[in-house]
Amino acid sequence: KNLMTTAIQRVQQAGAQTMFLEVAEANPAAQALYATLGFSPVGRREGYYTRANGTRVAAKVLSLTIS
Repeated sequence: KNLMTTAIQRVQQAGAQTMFLEVAEANPAAQALYATLGFSPVGRREGYYTRANGTRVAAKVLSLTIS
C-alpha cells in the first residue's frame, strides 16, 4: 500500500489528474487494495494477461481521480 500511496503522490505532484491501472480479474486481493486507495473500475481488457500454463485472463481497468 505504501508503494501505491507514494506513486499517487508523485503523479499528483507532476500534475496528473487521473491515474489508470490494470489488475487481473482473478486477483481479488489486489482489487481490494486498489479499492481502498480509491480506484474504481472503468473498463475491462479481455485476455490481457497470459498465465504460465498459457491460459488468458481478463484485466479490470481501474482509474483514480487525483484531487
